[in-house]
Amino acid sequence: MALPTSQLQDPQSMSSTVRHPLTAADVMTAAEVAALLRVPRSTVEDWARRGIVPSKKVGRRRLYVRAKIEALLLDDDTELSPDRSALL
Repeated sequence: MALPTSQLQDPQSMSSTVRHPLTAADVMTAAEVAALLRVPRSTVEDWARRGIVPSKKVGRRRLYVRAKIEALLLDDDTELSPDRSALL
């Protein structure tokens, strides 16, 4: 059975947004993010609830994608806290 034309995707658009499957090393806990940022875990959890740090809620757990956390740290325009020097 062939798919209707409306459900077919342009091959070029598919190749430009190729996503690789995440591994356990790609997903972090709040404690691991806290260790990376050198702040208390409660601060990371608060920032995640407020949308300052990107996270994904899965059931009762909140998980963090390492690439997004690293991108946040490398972005010059992002400010995590009023005193950014406290993070570095």
